[in-house]
Amino acid sequence: MTFTAKKFATAVALSVLASSPFLASAASNGYKMVLIEDTPGVTTIQAGQLQQGISEVTSYRGADADSFSLHMSLCVAYSRLNQLDQAQSACSKAVSLAQSTPAIPSDAKREMRALAYSNRGVMHVLANDRVAALDDFKRAVSLKTSDINQHNLARLTADINGIETNQFAYNSAE
Repeated sequence: MTFTAKKFATAVALSVLASSPFLASAASNGYKMVLIEDTPGVTTIQAGQLQQGISEVTSYRGADADSFSLHMSLCVAYSRLNQLDQAQSACSKAVSLAQSTPAIPSDAKREMRALAYSNRGVMHVLANDRVAALDDFKRAVSLKTSDINQHNLARLTADINGIETNQFAYNSAE
């Protein structure tokens, strides 16, 4: 199935992964990553079975999932495994696919790009590249000011400025 506006609208009942113990090494963080529902491997990745989830995504040959959603899943799973070279590749591919996916309304494309930039920003945090993370989070917010995008940007800004982030993360989630 190609990525259609209808599929995106229903798929963006997003699965959000708040930081888990796998991501806790990034400044005991609280950053959020996004998966697209109804994509092969998502349930497995959410359950923490990351290698199995990656296998499900990479071996998928059906027509029910689009390449953007699959790469978003790989971005999250590789990031959570701290396999940052693979994560960089998958996250950047998701950004590229979000920009080039045909037959999608421009608003949906903007949201897709924003989510991909936000995920890639979290990957940059894990790679200790705050400059690249800040750039990606700013791009995400400029494309779509969703709670997730704003949370990640605020979280990184607080970390950079040395603000107590536990209270800050709680307040931004209200």
